[in-house]
Amino acid sequence: MPARTVTRTQRRSQLQSPKSSQDPSSNLSSAAPITDNKLDLKPIDSDEDVDMEEEPMSVGGIVDKARQARLNSASTRKSAAGSRQYPKRKRGDISGSDEDEEPDSAEEQTSDESDDENMEEGDKEDAQSDNGSNSPAAAARRQGRHRAGAPAKSKLSSEIATTARHRISGPRNRTRGSSETQETAGNLNALFEAVKDPGTALEETAADWIQNYERKKVEALMELVNFILQCCGCDSSVTAYDIEDQDSATQTLAQIEEVFGKKTISDYPLVSRRPEFKKFRSHLLDFVGALITKGAEHDTLYSDDSFLESIQVWIAAMSSSTLRPFRYTATTIGLCILTGLCNVAADIAKATGRSTKLLEKEKRRPARGNAKVQKLQDIVDVYARNAETLENLISDLFDTIFVHRYRDIDAKIRTECIRELGKWMQTLPDVFFEGAYLRYMGWILSDANGSTRLEVVKGLTKLYKDNYFIGGLRQFTERFTSRLVEMATHDVDHSVRIAVIDLLDAIRAVGFLEQEDIDMVCGLVFDTNPRVRKAVVGFFMANIKEIVSEKLTEIGDVEEIREYLVDNEAHEIDDSSDKDGRGEENKVKRSWFTLKSIVEVLESYNPQALGNPIHVSKLESLIGGRTESRFSIAAQDLWTVAQLPSWTDIVDYALFDPSVSDDDDEDSIGYKIKNAIALTAQQEQILLEVGIGAVDAADSPQENLTDKRVKRVKGNEREERLREISETLVPLLPRLLKKFSSDPEAACNVLRYHNFINLDVYQQLRQTAAYEDVFTGICKIFASFGNSSIAREFSRAVLHAQSCAYLSEVVEPRIRDIQDDLSSTFRTSMRESQNDLATAVFDKDVLATATEVLTKLMHLSSITDTSETLDYSPRDSDISALRIVMELLERTVSPDDEEVDVLCAGVSTLRFYLMWRVKRAIDLRSNTSLHGFREKLEEVMDRFERIIRSRADLNLRHTAICATIDIMTSLNVLVKKENLDLAGIEVMISPNLQNVIMHIFSREEKAYAKSAKIRLLTGGSTSAEKVDETPVEEDGEEENIEDSDLEGLSTADVEEEEESNEGGNREAVSDEAVQTIENEIRLCEVAGKIVLAVLTGSMKQKWAKRLLQNSKAFGAGYDRVVNELRQAISASNGQKR
Repeated sequence: MPARTVTRTQRRSQLQSPKSSQDPSSNLSSAAPITDNKLDLKPIDSDEDVDMEEEPMSVGGIVDKARQARLNSASTRKSAAGSRQYPKRKRGDISGSDEDEEPDSAEEQTSDESDDENMEEGDKEDAQSDNGSNSPAAAARRQGRHRAGAPAKSKLSSEIATTARHRISGPRNRTRGSSETQETAGNLNALFEAVKDPGTALEETAADWIQNYERKKVEALMELVNFILQCCGCDSSVTAYDIEDQDSATQTLAQIEEVFGKKTISDYPLVSRRPEFKKFRSHLLDFVGALITKGAEHDTLYSDDSFLESIQVWIAAMSSSTLRPFRYTATTIGLCILTGLCNVAADIAKATGRSTKLLEKEKRRPARGNAKVQKLQDIVDVYARNAETLENLISDLFDTIFVHRYRDIDAKIRTECIRELGKWMQTLPDVFFEGAYLRYMGWILSDANGSTRLEVVKGLTKLYKDNYFIGGLRQFTERFTSRLVEMATHDVDHSVRIAVIDLLDAIRAVGFLEQEDIDMVCGLVFDTNPRVRKAVVGFFMANIKEIVSEKLTEIGDVEEIREYLVDNEAHEIDDSSDKDGRGEENKVKRSWFTLKSIVEVLESYNPQALGNPIHVSKLESLIGGRTESRFSIAAQDLWTVAQLPSWTDIVDYALFDPSVSDDDDEDSIGYKIKNAIALTAQQEQILLEVGIGAVDAADSPQENLTDKRVKRVKGNEREERLREISETLVPLLPRLLKKFSSDPEAACNVLRYHNFINLDVYQQLRQTAAYEDVFTGICKIFASFGNSSIAREFSRAVLHAQSCAYLSEVVEPRIRDIQDDLSSTFRTSMRESQNDLATAVFDKDVLATATEVLTKLMHLSSITDTSETLDYSPRDSDISALRIVMELLERTVSPDDEEVDVLCAGVSTLRFYLMWRVKRAIDLRSNTSLHGFREKLEEVMDRFERIIRSRADLNLRHTAICATIDIMTSLNVLVKKENLDLAGIEVMISPNLQNVIMHIFSREEKAYAKSAKIRLLTGGSTSAEKVDETPVEEDGEEENIEDSDLEGLSTADVEEEEESNEGGNREAVSDEAVQTIENEIRLCEVAGKIVLAVLTGSMKQKWAKRLLQNSKAFGAGYDRVVNELRQAISASNGQKR
């Protein structure tokens, strides 16, 4: 706050200058004559004031009588204050002018006169007793008596703050009215009841209080202070003496707090949830604001220095209290008073501006307008004095309340402070919109509380969106932009992140944001939180529009460019007239520039390009394939929120061939346009994934459906949208297969387009033959590539085709052909080593072929019955594919052996094989089929158990465990629910094998705990009931490493590893991140299998406690996996009770 050029004493002398009766401002309610409203108290200094009929008394008798009169006066004031009732009027109903209101009755006036006489006698007694005393209390009372006839001298804000903070340590000897300071719960405060009542007209209540203050200052202030105490939830009250002796306000409050602190009070009006206090806070703020407004209208705010300073003394003391109800309530009221002063000051500034304009206009007129000029000059002078008074009051309150409370330990108080500061900047920018106040906003950006950070971000957003404030925010932006970008990308509170993104969008719009920061924010389209992704769409698209505009400007004149571009509507009309679509296939659409810019930006914001420590390709294989890529997820939110080109434009753009051009001139507009929209192979793949997201957005419902009729209507609309998508994709899918079938990544995306089509459309359009060609192309892609992603998407495509019954004649023959080809290829690749598969040495080509074929068979077995194909052997001399797989599982594999992948695929293939054999046995219901199945089951389960007990790679043993539990769980369910007699087949995992499984679970648990730096609970490496000692073939050296290195880390170990990792290279961090996710996936998978086994009875119930032992430490993912087990245990315990 700038230094004051006028002292408070000088300001008082200016305000007390007499005004002429011809003062033009006397007709203005906002600038009434400024006079001194002094307390009407006179000392008893002559015998004329004493009743002459009374007998003469001694000095001691006079003192006793004066003391009794003073006590009677205090009691009368208390009774009058407690019995006052503010009129209940409907809000907005004005019964008359506040200035014309008189006391309701002659009795009230008589009572007022009696109170004044009693006060005079009490004051004389004080004077007589204090003159003979040198105590500090007597000196304070003498000083207060000397000030009784005039307004109290204004205190500086620093003195008020000092008085509020430094309390007198010793208890005060309250010989006067001590009973009034104690509990007065039975006396209701009229102001409190009025504010609490929702039917009270608060503006008129405030006007009534102002009029009461002008008549009886002490009583009015006493009522207001007691009102504030009651708002704090305190039943104690202050007396008139406490109001008069303001220097002891802090000591008085200390005594009240001592009594209040002995109670256990957790609820007070401002935070109470009781129905009667539901709107108390808003009513309180309205009343305080009206009090300031009415004080300005009655001129009390300007003419009486003691009006606001008397209130400020008590509020400042309460705001520094150690009791939260006092501190929070007083701070709220103090901030509201400051807001009211800002509103009044803003009105004064507007009125000053209007009057100044009229004054300047009158000065330019002839001399006959001198009287009017003088009148307007007097009005402007009054406004100036009032504005100066308000500025001093605002400065004092800010230094007393805000400066000490904006960093309060209570987050609610900090939030209130920063919210009001934002309002003050907008209401009174000439005072508060300065660097000295903006810095508080910047500091609060680092507050520990999310609600407080959110409030300051909202306040800054309003400033940046108002052009009036832009010029003064440049320096603030330069200092705090890095913090804002950090909040947008890493804040733990998603609501704060969303608000900061909106703020940064406003900063970007005024040109204060650097391109590097823009790129960081735009990269949030890949964020894991959908709310954040949707929030950044507006920011992202604004950046895209700027890029498109730059591209078009570089090409040439806008009018010339338009001649080479085709509107989307015109293109659709041309397509309808040309069945082949070749007439317009080389025309460029306007929307393609937007799509090209989106693809380029997404490619540059790719997590791999930004140094994200995640190897996406490896993670996709870990989680079972790409169901949705990061580009399609980002595109789905972009197309959901923003108005972007339709998905058909994306497919047309993907099919566009920019190499075909009629104009080979490099300087021509047409050549530049086609060169500008040309896509690289990587960009074509991203464009296809973006198209998948756009189709998802077009197919997904945009609102939550609750009403059944709305669901039915929206369901019909969705079916209609799906039909339109299918009819559009039917002619486009063959062209997509033709263009992208040679690239495995792009072909994988094309297969996903197939799954969007409602295949019944082919029958409706009578194009079954066309679908036969499409499915043939899909099978060729599956046969051409050994990519695991292709195999997964092909499996989904086959399932989608099998869902349509009339296409079975098209699908089934080709699936059988693929099975036969894969089985034959597998047997051929192993023919040279058929005699000794358990010990043969395979070269890399044979091993790669076997891995690729078995992986395809595994995926194919998951959707179709391959049991006959695996059992088939063409000649007696050849062995079946099933027998080859069984022999391969006899091989001893070290952890680093390249054969691990082929053996894992073999284990999964046998798992699906057994499940199909179970289905066949159930369908046949014959003892012969069950007997054959039992032999196969025993042989396969024996292979699995030997792998689990071996020293083989942990991934291979993990796969064998999952396969074993899946098979046993399925058989157990069939026995219990289908009443199937399995002819003595064991459906319970042996106890020894259960111990081994839990042993490997413990190893995976510790491996994840180490990589994720999680400290396991004590005993995390042992089961709830001790695992039986079983002969497990473990490498001794490896086991020692596991026991020593995979223990849960201590806090010191975690900090040490974090410090060491900071200096490591990015590749090491990437490998560590991938290993952590891989360990978590394996742990959750095996835990889920064990949960199913326990629930179905395939494993013992005792393992449930072991699975739940570290569920909270492992995070939400693992906790959701074992949650079903927790619920089952709770239900079982409830039944027992």
